[in-house]
Parts: sequence; C-alpha cells; structure tokens
Amino acid sequence: MKPFDLENNEKIKPGFQIPENYFEQFEAKMMEEIADRKETKVVSLFYRKQVWMSAIAAVFLIAIAIPVYFNMANESKLDATAIENYLVQQRIGITELSKHLTEEDLVALENNLSLNDNNTEAIDDYLSESENLDYYINE
Repeated sequence: MKPFDLENNEKIKPGFQIPENYFEQFEAKMMEEIADRKETKVVSLFYRKQVWMSAIAAVFLIAIAIPVYFNMANESKLDATAIENYLVQQRIGITELSKHLTEEDLVALENNLSLNDNNTEAIDDYLSESENLDYYINE
C-alpha cells in the first residue's frame, strides 16, 4: 500500500458532505418533529410498588381472616349441654316446650330418640337409675 498524506493530498474527497443550509434549518426541523410526536404515557416507578404492596396486603388479610372465620363458625355451634343448661336456668318446663313444637317436630323427636316399643326396656332402666324419678312422674 502506498503511503499517503491526508493534509497535503487533495485527491481524497471527504466521505460526508453537509447539505446546504443544514444548520440554519436544523432548529425549525427539530421543533416540527417534536410537535408531531404524540405524548407518551408516563408510569411512575412507585405505581408498581403500590400494586405489589396492595397484593401483599390482600394476601395477609385473607390469611388472617380465614382462621378467624372458622373459629367464629365453630363457636357459634351450640352443643346439647349448653342448650339444656340454658333451659334449666330459664326454668322452662316440658309443657312450655311442647307448646312450641308441631306434630312433625314431635314425630322427628320420637324417631331420633327411638321411642318405640323396642326400647321400652332401655327407658325403664334409665328411669329406675335416675335420681329425679319423682320429677319425671309428676311432670
């Protein structure tokens, strides 16, 4: 390859030429392009944090609410002894209870308690062992 001198050799033409009036028209063209562009939607960096924090708070709320709900549901179920104790404290007798029961309720109670001819011996045994036999007879 031949050595060449860029400063003194005029055979080499520059590879880039500036268009005529480029610098005079540059500002006007730039302003025109800026005016043509649509406004971009700006999303804050804190918006993403807010979504994640809301999701985490919802998960914690559900994690706390589920056990509380099931505990409340278990506490609301009354057992037979609690009902019996309440009725004893209120001095509600069998006659008062029977006034509020319908025939269908009585039949369902008989079926549940198996008060039929097959279990008369079990009933007699229970009554004979009970301390309140006089109460049951007089009631």
